[in-house]
Amino acid sequence: MIVEMKKLVLVGHRSDRHKLFKALHKSRLVEIVSAEEFPYTEKLNNAARVEEYREKMGRLDAVFAFLKEAGRVADRLVKTTRKDEHPFSYDAPKKSLLAPSILRLDYDEFMGVGTRETDLLYSVEEIEGIIADQNELNARKIKLQSEIERYALYITTGAPFSAYADTSSASVVLGYIPTVQRPMLESIAEKFDDCAYFEIYDPTKFLPFAVVAEKDRADEVFAALQELDFTRNSFADDMTPEQAIEQARTEISELEARKKELLSAALNKAGLTDDLKILYDYYMYEVQKYEALDTFAATERSFVMEAWFPAEQEEKIAELIESVSSATVYEFRDPDENEVVPTLVRSKKLFAPYEDITNMYSIPNYREDIDPNPIMAFFYFLFFGIMIADAGYGILLAVAGFVLYKLKKPVPGKGRLLLIVGMGGISTVIWGIVFGGWFGLTLPTGGFLDSIKWFSPLDEPILMLGLCLGLGLLQIICGMVVSAINKIRLHRVLDAVCEDMTWIVAIAGIGLLALSLLVVKNDAMKYAGIALIAAGLGVLVIGNARKKKGVKGKILGVFGGVGKLYDGVNILSDVLSYSRLFGLSLSGGVVALVVNQICTTLMDLLPSFGGVPVIGVIISIPIFMIGHLFNIGISTLGAYVHNCRLQYIEFFGKFYTGSGHMFIPFGSKSKYTYVDMQEVTK
Repeated sequence: MIVEMKKLVLVGHRSDRHKLFKALHKSRLVEIVSAEEFPYTEKLNNAARVEEYREKMGRLDAVFAFLKEAGRVADRLVKTTRKDEHPFSYDAPKKSLLAPSILRLDYDEFMGVGTRETDLLYSVEEIEGIIADQNELNARKIKLQSEIERYALYITTGAPFSAYADTSSASVVLGYIPTVQRPMLESIAEKFDDCAYFEIYDPTKFLPFAVVAEKDRADEVFAALQELDFTRNSFADDMTPEQAIEQARTEISELEARKKELLSAALNKAGLTDDLKILYDYYMYEVQKYEALDTFAATERSFVMEAWFPAEQEEKIAELIESVSSATVYEFRDPDENEVVPTLVRSKKLFAPYEDITNMYSIPNYREDIDPNPIMAFFYFLFFGIMIADAGYGILLAVAGFVLYKLKKPVPGKGRLLLIVGMGGISTVIWGIVFGGWFGLTLPTGGFLDSIKWFSPLDEPILMLGLCLGLGLLQIICGMVVSAINKIRLHRVLDAVCEDMTWIVAIAGIGLLALSLLVVKNDAMKYAGIALIAAGLGVLVIGNARKKKGVKGKILGVFGGVGKLYDGVNILSDVLSYSRLFGLSLSGGVVALVVNQICTTLMDLLPSFGGVPVIGVIISIPIFMIGHLFNIGISTLGAYVHNCRLQYIEFFGKFYTGSGHMFIPFGSKSKYTYVDMQEVTK
């Protein structure tokens, strides 16, 4: 159900703003929107404060990312240094898979984090210092590794780098060229034999060599070398390459030890993560507060606030405002025709989880849409089960979905996918019983489960295809009916008759005609079907002229209506899309059958003891379990995705505009926490 909304317009004293914010935050009853500017009022500008809080949130994001990566690095170090003389020690916090991902706390606890902000930010600064130190150490390590690579180029020289220094009469240079250029180097050495001496060393990755050239011709020698991609040595240490490499490696070891110390220091701060997450959401609330302030129309001493709220909460909001201050004037009014109204959907408990499916597509438009969730939930439930169609799988899905939801105890509005899976499991059990699907096993003939089975999709695929297409046609017709009802609600009766009811009548006629020709062989039914088809399509064509003016316009409208007959092709295409129900159901059944056949074959082939295939059973059990678990996983994913596609395109396309935006109560946006307060949705 889409909840009726009203607008609050409030004029208050400036000193009461923050008290009002606190009361509205706790109530979660209103969505604050930009107020209309009046004479002698202006909009506030708190952009600087908002930016300040966003900057702090950015710092916290960086800290969270660093601490998360630090935990992964620590886990790797524990494994890689387990056999070392001094292994790295780290006791990773044990986090249960069932642990909630959202911190749940009360309002006072949430707001109380503001009093600890200074201490928490000091810890943030310490972590940022660790991050800066680690970045500096990493940069130094990269530099040392690069130097080691360059030292290694001269490993065969055996002399200190400082030995290659100019004298009073000669220029001395050490460098290297690509090894493939050696013939060219030897040619240059021969060319300048009278003024330069070349010492060519054993090649490594490149070809190192030293040049001693007379100073008055050194430029000429070096110019010739540049044509060989010559790189001059930049080191001048009083060390040989081996000594330089050893020193660099020693420094890298020291850096690694220091990095471990910093990692331990960072891990000691990891216990503050939950507090920092609360602080993050506190900053998010402050951002919302100051952004809301900027929507006010304000004077030096007063302000005007506008907000949307559920109409049913009018009395409660009046009490809340009067409890904050008596120096306020307010009014409640219905939305104006040109105002954009947020949408609040309140569904029955059974349908509520399916709101997440609709919201992934779009939010209902407050004025133009009917709540699609109840009817969409029915078909989603129906199709989920038929696409898996194995009662054994359904039992596992239902138990897993409901039990996990119960154990995880997610905050309101979260974790509802588990409920969808659990309810999908119930649907799967129903269809599995109908189709006789029990882990792909062959049911004993004449048994109870076999007696309540309707048919097997693998044995009668045509019947299965017809069932799937029939259900698809039923949903499409339901979409047309919802569209017609919505148009009538919006006082567009002729549109409902000429655009939706015409196709419903025509489809009913096609159904009667098909029955008369293929099943009943009844002339009366046949003529009734033809009459309905003619009536429906005739009204569709003629009705297209209803909005045209003048005789010429009406005639052109009728010709344009002929083109609307092509929509029948689109309807047929939509119906055929439901063949994916057939395909997924059969594919899951075939995979289950293959897994069972592999296990049966192994038990037949492997040796038996006393007539019992012990080895075959032992080997087949894990194959059976893994194979069916894989099939459950891939079938569930397929059922979820393809079910969504059918709802979004084939069903919603018939009636749903989805151009609304969700009602978001002031202060309700958060990332890591859920604050227990009075909920408007309750």
